[in-house]
Amino acid sequence: MRARAVGILFNPHGEVLLMRRRKAGRVYATLPGGGIEGGETPAEACAREMLEEVNLVVEPLREVLTLENLGNREHYFLTRLLSGEMRLGDGPEGVRHSDENWYSPEWVGLERLDEVNLVPEGVRGLVREMGEKR
Repeated sequence: MRARAVGILFNPHGEVLLMRRRKAGRVYATLPGGGIEGGETPAEACAREMLEEVNLVVEPLREVLTLENLGNREHYFLTRLLSGEMRLGDGPEGVRHSDENWYSPEWVGLERLDEVNLVPEGVRGLVREMGEKR
């Protein structure tokens, strides 16, 4: 089982940061995150992945969910923005970006969350709950 760390980040307007994806003809969105490297804690991996994927320095505040998804153990963290300008980062997503396999970070309002093919589906309720508690 592979371990992953995922960040949940809201902007001052209450919008959540999602990574829109197209892969193998399928369009969907995920929360930014990725694999935990050797020697990293899940929180450290969350911060690194947010920087690599969306060019933002964040502080993981607390772990809000751990789940198993597609053979991965995923750790979800509520995060706080420290610095940076949101864009596709310089990590593997930027390198692999192409017409057939693209990545596009986007702020999405909670009122539009049901319009997004968010995967895994089980995190939709968590995102809504975290956004409403802000």
